Amino acid sequence: MLAASALEFDLISVAEKLPTAPRLLVELGTVMQQPSCSGEAVVDLLKQDPTLVAQILRMANSAAYAPAEKINDLEHAISFVGFDEIHCLVGAVASEQLAEGKIRYYPVDANRLRRHTLFVAILMETLGNTTQLNPQECYIVGLLRTMGMMALERMVPAIDAILPFECSPQTELHHWEREQWGITNVEAAEIILTHWQLPTKTSAAIRGHCNPEQDENPRTHLLHLAASCAAQRYECIAGEENYWSTDEVVLERNGLTIEELDQACDRAAERYRKLRVAID
Repeated sequence: MLAASALEFDLISVAEKLPTAPRLLVELGTVMQQPSCSGEAVVDLLKQDPTLVAQILRMANSAAYAPAEKINDLEHAISFVGFDEIHCLVGAVASEQLAEGKIRYYPVDANRLRRHTLFVAILMETLGNTTQLNPQECYIVGLLRTMGMMALERMVPAIDAILPFECSPQTELHHWEREQWGITNVEAAEIILTHWQLPTKTSAAIRGHCNPEQDENPRTHLLHLAASCAAQRYECIAGEENYWSTDEVVLERNGLTIEELDQACDRAAERYRKLRVAID
């Protein structure tokens, strides 16, 4: 845990101004893990954000789900697609909300970032089922792994002007972030998610996943693998290239074979395509 500081308070202040879907995704994950979880509890939680509810209804009525009759309310949507799919749809909305508008300092456009985060989330959920980790928890950590970037984008700079990241073999992303804000995006994400009461073992996975060699948290290693697969097979965020690997050592840490990983990637890609139909 990072020591309390003015920087932490600044980040928490920024987090309070972020769109609500990412926070509600975290809270939904907590609600869904309770044995007494009910449709009423989920509805009450999500109705805090009417815009989120409207987007869920639009997606539930899309060709991706093709209901026989129009779904007009959240209760009907939950009964039609199920709790797990509602959780996934909230995450899809969260990924859209977090990367709204122009990204000023990181060398990635908003559309690419949204595609990347959603695919990592879906692959994490798929791998969670394979490795016996909680799939909803895995989905959350995958979807929110880049939220620290979006929080730093919104922060008042520690120096007079932020210098946008320029990709080069000599420039390391986390070093650049420390020079500009005094903190890395993965540390920022951990602070915010801890504030949102995501379990420590889960939020810490984001902090450690770029360099997980000495980490004993299985979520850290799984997130490293999922982000590596997304970078190598789908979308890579510029500046992160040197962090990723899917070599035998990485697979062994996750208890997976290359065949199992390939199968998981194929299932995740199919699920991703369905969600894109719903979103678009």
